[in-house]
Amino acid sequence: MAEGVAVAGICPAKACPRTVDAMGISDGLQRLSTELAAAPEAAPAGPLAPGRRAPAIAVTSIEPGGVGLDDLARRGAALLLFVSEECPTSALAVRNLGPLCRAWEGAGLTATAVFEDPLDVALRVARTLGWTGRVVSQDPPYQTSREYGLLAVPTAFLVGGDGIIAGTVVGWNQPALAALIQNAAGLIGSRALPGPPAAEPLLKPGCSSKAAMDPEIAAAVSRPAAADEMEEMYERGWTDGLPVVPPTRQRVEAMLGGADGTSSLGPVPPSMGEATMERLAACAVLAGCRPAYFPVVVAAARAILDPAFNLHGQAVTTQPAGQLVVVNGPVRRAIGLNSGMGALGPGSRPNLTIGRAIRLLVTLLGGGMPGTLDRATLGQMGKVGFCVAEDEETSPWEPLHVERGFEPGQSVVTLIGSDAPQNISDHRSRTPEDLAYILAWAAASTWSTNWWPLAEPSVFVICPEHAEMFRAAGWSKQQLREFMYDAVRKPAGELRRGETTPVVAHADRAEMISKWASPDSIVLLVAGGEAGRYSAVLGPCTGMGAQIISREVEPL
Repeated sequence: MAEGVAVAGICPAKACPRTVDAMGISDGLQRLSTELAAAPEAAPAGPLAPGRRAPAIAVTSIEPGGVGLDDLARRGAALLLFVSEECPTSALAVRNLGPLCRAWEGAGLTATAVFEDPLDVALRVARTLGWTGRVVSQDPPYQTSREYGLLAVPTAFLVGGDGIIAGTVVGWNQPALAALIQNAAGLIGSRALPGPPAAEPLLKPGCSSKAAMDPEIAAAVSRPAAADEMEEMYERGWTDGLPVVPPTRQRVEAMLGGADGTSSLGPVPPSMGEATMERLAACAVLAGCRPAYFPVVVAAARAILDPAFNLHGQAVTTQPAGQLVVVNGPVRRAIGLNSGMGALGPGSRPNLTIGRAIRLLVTLLGGGMPGTLDRATLGQMGKVGFCVAEDEETSPWEPLHVERGFEPGQSVVTLIGSDAPQNISDHRSRTPEDLAYILAWAAASTWSTNWWPLAEPSVFVICPEHAEMFRAAGWSKQQLREFMYDAVRKPAGELRRGETTPVVAHADRAEMISKWASPDSIVLLVAGGEAGRYSAVLGPCTGMGAQIISREVEPL
């Protein structure tokens, strides 16, 4: 496309095409700047008369490769209807002519609404009023309107396949428009084309074209309300239920930071929309990310799209599984990720928006929208977005990414399929053994009370006060894991009620069964505020073989 960005897969369960324009709002949300500082040009003298050659059009659209007059008239003839959102007569014309456009196009007459408004406004108005033809828009100073000599909107121009203007109608004039359409029928060799209904009002004067206004007045008239931008995002389905930041062209380009927007990270399960960098950047903008966060978002996207992570299974399951994003390394401090007080809660823009961007990738590009392909019975707030940074400076142990084979100085993102966090309060333990016992048994009912053993990871987020007890006692991570693994055991006979595993079902009643298949199923992180002895455990996403995946954060 010429200036918009086509984004496949960002399409909710509504009547919309498979490929929509995630940046269609871009031109519409950009405000006038340098154009308004320029000296006003002379107003147009009047609409071009029949017999004149139609000027080329400089417009923005959602069409791949842009739109040109030759393209519109190629099949026989083109009807250009210049309109503006604020003009009631324009609305009348769009409403009455819009339902006829598809029949006209089938016969060889292409109808295009040329808005003197931002593209997002044009698309919204056209959709609301039932316009079924093409939609394009102009930026100030509305050069195409000037070249066609517009003084008023609506103004209709009929252009033949030879590029010559065959007729012009200013304002709403039903008889004249009906005659113009029949003229078009002659140009394309059709016996007849449906014309506008002969309903009152048959005549209605138009409004001033913005090309004929003082630029500052035109800018004031054009400026959309912020509420319209937000509602437009909801109408398009580009949201997780919370307000989003409209992904304007300027914002997406800033997010990309010069990276190639056409490069692809691969298809996004379950509906397999293609995750180009441009589309991922649009998700990051929608989520509220700053450009500095985008390398982390890209690394997380690469991790979540690894087939071993089994995003397809996690996205469509009835389980409440979300995707936990764990960030390690220098990038934590560089972008201000919170690993301290309230580390699993609200208040930190990087944490909240990075996690949200990844979830928007799943819902918008992957089609994993609740109630459609996402069949979660209850879900959880972690499915809105869940990102935590490990407090490596406070931790007595090697950080998660070092455990997974990376160097301490590398910045790494790790993705883990997980349940919501369960709080673990312990203010009374005075030995590491007692504390480890409490932490471990708090996880005994995760996933399901009698589902033992768990092969998939349980993630423990250890608060600094609890971590300090293990530091003082000289416990290593592996020592803590092994103690927790050994501590939580029950006889198989006590687990044979309700939902249980084949291991339990086939074991001798006296055989001791551990909550986890091995100590390696226990993941330990350190994060949280300095005060308060509250840790947490996140149960697993189980039954689908999802693996933990880590990716380095790399420059774009």
